[in-house]
Amino acid sequence: MKTVAALLAVALAAGPGAAAVDVDLQRYTLAERAGATVPVGGRAYAERRTPDGPEIPLIGATVVAMPWSEALTRRLQQLREGARASAAAYREAATSMQRAREAYEAELEAAGEPDLVRTAVVGPRGRFDLGRLPAGRWLIIATSESFHETSAPRAERKDREMYSPRPRLVGFHTRTVWLRDVAVAAEPVELELTDRNIWFTGVVEQRVVDPVPGRR
Repeated sequence: MKTVAALLAVALAAGPGAAAVDVDLQRYTLAERAGATVPVGGRAYAERRTPDGPEIPLIGATVVAMPWSEALTRRLQQLREGARASAAAYREAATSMQRAREAYEAELEAAGEPDLVRTAVVGPRGRFDLGRLPAGRWLIIATSESFHETSAPRAERKDREMYSPRPRLVGFHTRTVWLRDVAVAAEPVELELTDRNIWFTGVVEQRVVDPVPGRR
C-alpha cells in the first residue's frame, strides 16, 4: 500500500507532460502501474413502459471512457447549448460532438497514451464492461442510435442533367448521448444509463447523390 500511495503522490505532484491535451496523463499511467485500478461497468437500457413490462436493453450502444478533459467537456456543452439556436445547428450538433471526441482521442494517441481510451459495447442483457480503470477523473460518453428512413423525392431528370447533383436526404439516425463525469477511486463503479437520464438527443442525416443520366 505504501508503494501505491507513493506513486500516486508523485503523479499528483507532477506537472502536465509534453502532450497537447489539457490533462496530466501521467497521473493515470502511474496509478495503473501502481495497481490503483477498479472495475467500471454498468447497464444501458430503456425503462419499462408498464409496471409489469421488461426493461429494454440498448443493445449495441457504445460507451467510451477517457481521462477527463475540461476543454472537451466545455466544447460538448457549447454544442448542446448551441443546438437550440437554429435547425441547422441542431442538425450538426451530434456530428460535431463526435468529431470533438475523436479529435481528443487523436490527441491522446499523439501523446503516446492511446490505451487511456477504453471502449465497450452494450450486450444483449444491457450490460457493458470498461474493464479496470486507473484511479482518477474520467469522462464517460455513451451513444445509442436508431435509423429512420425518409422518402425525399429525387430531382427531376432535366434538373439532374442541368445542375450539379446535390445530396438527397434518405434517412437519419436519432443519436442519444449520455455524458458522465466519473471519479474512479477505491470502489467499483456501476453506471446506470437509461432513457430518463439522457444528456442530449440529436440527429445524423444520411444523404446520397443520385446518378446523373448518361454520366459515369
